[in-house]
Parts: sequence; C-alpha cells; structure tokens
Amino acid sequence: MKCTEIQNQFTDYLEGSVSEVANSDVKEHLNSCANCYQELEELKSFLTILDNEKLDIPSANLRMNFEKMLAKEIEKEQPKVVQLQPEQNWKTYLRVAASVLIVISAFLIGKYESNVTKIANNYQVEKQQVLALLENSSASKRILAVTNAEEFTKKDTKIIDALINRLFFDNNANVRSAAAEALSKFSTEMIVRDALIKSLETEKNASVQIELIEILAKIQEKRAVESMEKILKNEETPQYVKQQIELNLPSLL
Repeated sequence: MKCTEIQNQFTDYLEGSVSEVANSDVKEHLNSCANCYQELEELKSFLTILDNEKLDIPSANLRMNFEKMLAKEIEKEQPKVVQLQPEQNWKTYLRVAASVLIVISAFLIGKYESNVTKIANNYQVEKQQVLALLENSSASKRILAVTNAEEFTKKDTKIIDALINRLFFDNNANVRSAAAEALSKFSTEMIVRDALIKSLETEKNASVQIELIEILAKIQEKRAVESMEKILKNEETPQYVKQQIELNLPSLL
C-alpha cells in the first residue's frame, strides 16, 4: 500500500475502528516506513494535546449579544420591502374632508352674501321710489306712495321723516290722513308720537282730526288728552269731531 493510503487510515487506526486486515496492513507498513511512523507519532501528540486542552464555554450574555449582532447584520443585508398599496392614513381622509367642507362653505357663504346684497339693493330701489312718489305733484300718487311706505316694517328715518312732512305740509287732506295712518305703524318711535300730537293741535280738517283722534286713542298716547280737551272747548269744532273725542277720551284718562 502507498504511504498516503496508510496515513488516511491513521485516525481510524488510533480509535481502533479499522478491520483486522487493515490493522495488520498499517502495522506492517509502519515497521518498514519511518516517515509514516513519524506522521503517526505527530498525530498522536496532536490528539493528546486536544484531549488535555480545556475548552472555554461562552457565557449566556456573550451568546445573546452575539445573536443580536448577528440578527442586525442579517437585517442590514436583507433588501427593504416596499409597500405597493397606499397607506390608509386617517389624517389623509380628514384633510380631504376638510377641503370639501371649505369648498361647500365658501359656495354657501357666497350665495348667502349674494342674496343679502340683492335684497339690500331691492330695498334701496323701493325706498327711493317711495320717496320720489311722496314728492309727486299728483295727490293720488302721493297716497299710493304713503300706502307703499306702510310696507316698510323696519324703522327707516328717511321714510318716517317724509311721512311726517306729508302729515304737516301736504295740501291734500286725504294724503295727510293716509300719512297719519302710515305713521301709526311706527308709533313705537317717540318722534312719530310727538308728530301725531302736534298735528292734532294744528290740523283744521275734520276728517283728518278724526283720523288722528282714533290713532292716538289706539296707541294710548295720554299726552294727547290736553289737545283733545282744547278741541272740545273750541266752539268752531264740528259736533261729530267732538263726539269722536268724547268716545275715545275716556280710554286715555
């Protein structure tokens, strides 16, 4: 047998795991081959050192730290997985909802402001038409303007001033009577109450006087009592006007 074949069996030979034939062949070869004998002796010495050497056992912490380091290195080497589906973030939905709400609110506010502006413009146009008609030379148109002025339920100084002006200075009794009736709609205003009382003191037309007496009694203006008593004492006052005062005066006393 060649030396390499014998040397390959040295480990099994030393452990005693070779066959009897192989064991005899190794011994026979060693007796005649100094080189293989030397190789066998060196192998014996190496194995003896290994058997006597005390192996160090790593601590549990060292093993755990090593495993952590190993896991990190493996994670670094692994390619990152890119998520193909978009992330369902509630903040994104909230931003979209807020944007839609802003657009709808802007639309509604714009529409509301447009309607308010339109109503305000119509109000101004109607007011200018009434004020113009109150100065018309036609008595019928002035009466129409006074009637339209009653539709202004909201206090408007220009409208009230214009009606008071008709009550005192219009040369047509029907217009003055209509103006008194229109002013009664604004009887919560002190300037209107003062004007109605003053008009009763100066008015000479019986039909207008009767209109004023009824209005002042209806709005319970007790300051008109003195003016009514003066009219009652006036011998020139028509009897039916006095009767109207006698009918309404007790409600003010």
